[in-house]
Amino acid sequence: MKFYHEDFIQLYGFTQDPSTLDYMIVMSYAEYGSLKKNLSKIVKDIWLKKLIYLYTIVNGLNVMHQEKMIHCDFHHGNILKTSIGIVLSINDLGLCKPIESIPKKNEIYGVLPFVAPEVLRGKSYTPASDIYSFSMIMWEFTSGILPFNDRAHDLQLALSICKGERPEIIKNTPKCYIDLMEKCWNKEPLKRPSALDIKNTIKNWYKNIYNRNIFNEDISKKEIDNILEFYKADTTLKEQPNILHTSQSHSQAYHTSRLLDFTIKLNEILNQKNKNKNNQTAEVSQSIGNIFNISNIKF
Repeated sequence: MKFYHEDFIQLYGFTQDPSTLDYMIVMSYAEYGSLKKNLSKIVKDIWLKKLIYLYTIVNGLNVMHQEKMIHCDFHHGNILKTSIGIVLSINDLGLCKPIESIPKKNEIYGVLPFVAPEVLRGKSYTPASDIYSFSMIMWEFTSGILPFNDRAHDLQLALSICKGERPEIIKNTPKCYIDLMEKCWNKEPLKRPSALDIKNTIKNWYKNIYNRNIFNEDISKKEIDNILEFYKADTTLKEQPNILHTSQSHSQAYHTSRLLDFTIKLNEILNQKNKNKNNQTAEVSQSIGNIFNISNIKF
């Protein structure tokens, strides 16, 4: 599958170092580095600019999904800024695969906070798992830091994610943005929006802000409220630049892709807890049944 689109870093081919005989990839040069490198600057931008960045990212994701492909390793290190402009391009399609393909069970490769909970438990990658990864990028745009940066990226964090823990909502984030982000990181894959839905939502926000549609009588009160939320967030950030979130990075917080080989252990713990919970429920039900049986005895 070949993608010739501005929202993707172009791969031109492969070459070999004549001295070391190592193989190398020939691709477009990303002068400004990864999204991870640019986060501290992007978080200070006005929301109009942030929305353009997000639109280019999710547009590329939508192109992939429309072609029935899944990225499978979608995170801030695989999104690159190639120019001084406002386009962020998707990179590293090495793990990209057709939607119908089935991964090797219990072999997961990625950056833990960006991996969807169902994938952590050994289920197949789907477009919805890419959407979960996108939700972490959305969060980074509000925080300027990496998700779960102050936690060890280990089995315990994976357990917490599977139980529903997500990064803390950052103060001064527009409510409509929070609502979309929370839909994208929903524990249930089927409840997450598609890349196309996200693209259209962000596009609508951008158009309303850019065209100053707050004075447009043809748009709904909800849309006007959304515009005001973005305006308010920009104003607050300008007046209180120290409002931005900060945290100390944990020594075991890994932000490059690696093998996450704790799926078996993760399922053993979660399945045992569910079994214990079901046993407790059964015991309570039995106790209630015994009470009713005693109450029916005639004296």
